[in-house]
Parts: sequence; structure tokens; C-alpha cells
Amino acid sequence: MPETPAEVHYACAALRHYDDAVLLLEAGRLPNADYHFGFAVECALKCLLLKHTHATMNPVKEGAAPQKKPWVREENQKPKYFGHLPALWTDVALLLHGRSGSKLVGVLNASAPFDTWSVDHRYLDGTDAVEADIHNRRAATESILSLFEQALIAGDLT
Repeated sequence: MPETPAEVHYACAALRHYDDAVLLLEAGRLPNADYHFGFAVECALKCLLLKHTHATMNPVKEGAAPQKKPWVREENQKPKYFGHLPALWTDVALLLHGRSGSKLVGVLNASAPFDTWSVDHRYLDGTDAVEADIHNRRAATESILSLFEQALIAGDLT
């Protein structure tokens, strides 16, 4: 049985995290909803990187293990890894600059709703969750997922 490509895993995870975020938001679980909106966007962006750029999960060196996150080889031949928000938001916008994907780049450059989001928030007590920020992140997540789903159907980012 062939191995499922990483972009498929990221695509499924994006939708799963979004669905969980909505359920948590409706239940008043704001910090956890916020966390899942961030992961939904991360997974969608990583899927798009793998499908529509030269990003890969392949080993950096021949014979090494596959990477755990997408990467590209920079001009200096060093690998550039794509990790978590908010850096991923900026990295994707820069990588797609001047390429197809102007709608996605437009969304990424129009605002920065995840600038204060951090994967490390999972360790906090949740008292710093701001409802307005979470609703802004939900709207941004829905915009990204809409473009993400269009790209999956159409096969490109235009």
C-alpha cells in the first residue's frame, strides 16, 4: 500500500482542527478554540506549500529520514524549515510573492491575525484569551480554508 502524501495529512488535519475550533468556540472554550484555529491555518498553509511550491518533506541529505515539517533549499543551499504561526504566515506570503497565488498572498498580506498566537499557548491558563482576537482568527481561518479548498479542487492557487 503506498504511503499517503504529507499534503493529504495536512489537508485532513486542517479541516479537523477547524471543526474542533468551531465546536469549542460554540461551547465557550475560547482558549482551546483559538489554539485549534491556529493549527487549522498552519495545516492548510503547509498543505498548500507542499502542493504548490517546491517545499518538500523529503530528507535533507540522501539516506536520512524524511523531515517532520516542510522545507525548501535556500539560495545558500541551507534548508529553510516551515514551522508554526506566526512565522509561517509571513514565510508563505514571501515564498508565494510574485507567483500564482495572488489571492492567498492578498489575504496573508492584508492582516496579521495570528501575530500574537503561539503554539506555546497550550501551556497557559487561558486567561489571556481575547474574544475579539479569536473571532478575527476564525474569520481569517475561514478565508484561508476557502482559498485552500478552492486550490485543492482547481489544482492551483489562482
